[in-house]
Amino acid sequence: MDNSISEKEKEILYNLESDIKVLKKELNETVKAVVDGGYSKFPIVLAHTEDIAIAQKVIDKNEHQTHFSFSASTLEEMVSRRVVLKEKEAEFKQQFAVNADKFCVLLVHPDSMKFVFSSK
Repeated sequence: MDNSISEKEKEILYNLESDIKVLKKELNETVKAVVDGGYSKFPIVLAHTEDIAIAQKVIDKNEHQTHFSFSASTLEEMVSRRVVLKEKEAEFKQQFAVNADKFCVLLVHPDSMKFVFSSK
């Protein structure tokens, strides 16, 4: 099985990375608000091109001239909505610990849906 990513997916990930760089301050504030507000120690930022109902939109791509809009959620919410399987929750928490200096991003795109950790 070929695990290499397509050119289309490379382009999507490149666009995501560039948006995160531009919006680093806003995304850091969002993640901090989730943690400091006591909502979760495991904030997840969703990057999406279409409006989605599974998270609270915090950054609109049209207002910021970015490729993606960003919404805030938590690992617990993703588990309750079965986006993350309950049996994978501990594994996710371990990844959060290993990647404490990064954003956990759920990319929601018609051509790619995946979790990535991106530099803050």
